Amino acid sequence: MMWLWTLLRPDGRTIGAALCAIGALHIFLVFAMLTVTPTPAPARLTKGTSLHQMVLLPPVKPGAERLPFQSPGMRYAVCRFDTNKTDVAVRAVLPDPGWVLALYSNDGDNFYVAVGQPGRKINVALQLVSNDDRFTGLTPQAQGLAPPSEAVLKVPAKDGIVVLAAPDRGYAYREQLLADIKRSSCQAEKD
Repeated sequence: MMWLWTLLRPDGRTIGAALCAIGALHIFLVFAMLTVTPTPAPARLTKGTSLHQMVLLPPVKPGAERLPFQSPGMRYAVCRFDTNKTDVAVRAVLPDPGWVLALYSNDGDNFYVAVGQPGRKINVALQLVSNDDRFTGLTPQAQGLAPPSEAVLKVPAKDGIVVLAAPDRGYAYREQLLADIKRSSCQAEKD
């Protein structure tokens, strides 16, 4: 009968052990959900796109978003990249505030962001290179040439996505918006 009394009136150690067990279970389940999720966000965002090609996504409509909380007031262009075999050149113009260029790994980690500034255009020119120690040839400076005009970004992931987001300010500005988005590119470097 004593054991029943112990179960009905637990001491502080029993309560503490139960809370620790519940906390550990919660952490385990959160991390397990990452492996159980059927389709990661980058794959849903780039569904039906080609490698190293910037693609303008259709306008976001309520109930038909590719990702939760996508804004219907934004237009999106995406590009899948892979630096396993070649470097990738990313170029974009961010003409106004609200424009954002972001790079993500396929795991969803964000490792680069450029944001449009008021009163000036931001020209983004990046060369994405793998972060490993492989020899990719002599640099232009070692060959006696001028350095490249774009910034070299060592990518912490061998593959991922580029997302360009632009505010949709209405029908009157749509032609200029689409022209600015179409100037962006994401291409494999030719050897």
